[in-house]
Amino acid sequence: MCNHVNPRDVYLNLDHYRAAMERLYKLSWQTPRRNYILTYTLGATGRRISEALQLTTRDIDFERRVITWRILKKRRQDYYVTLPMSQRLEELLRRYIVFNGVSDRLFPVSRRQAEYDVKRTLEDVGLRGWRPHDLRHAFILEALLNSRSIELVRRWTQHSSYKMLLEYARVVGLEVDRPLVPW
Repeated sequence: MCNHVNPRDVYLNLDHYRAAMERLYKLSWQTPRRNYILTYTLGATGRRISEALQLTTRDIDFERRVITWRILKKRRQDYYVTLPMSQRLEELLRRYIVFNGVSDRLFPVSRRQAEYDVKRTLEDVGLRGWRPHDLRHAFILEALLNSRSIELVRRWTQHSSYKMLLEYARVVGLEVDRPLVPW
């Protein structure tokens, strides 16, 4: 699987992922710093770091509790997808925006700086050795376990490879030969 983390390795650490997300939520609530909120956003949405770095305050609709994400895909034209956000993420984003006086881009840093910040934050919350993209892998596994729908997870994450999602499904023990129910 190229240079990606093997989903089985992340699956074995889903308990660590869940515990780290809890710690991260508490840290983010106490001190809504950019590195905490960015890391929590990645873990709670399964988005790519490049997509999170594009977020602006205009992309968040707090009344409808949705975020419009600019999907950045290689070899494809960019497009947008609007997805629901959890109540916890909504609370943290509101608090972060107000506390830090954010008026446009939520995370106005370079990709390199963001990756460094997220890696350090992951270490601080007990996910030593994890990379920012590993949060996406863990989110996908968690979503498959909770939703039991490959198609729903594919649409949510805008994952282009069914082959990779089928590998995740095999890891979590989903029956992949049954018909998928579209949402």
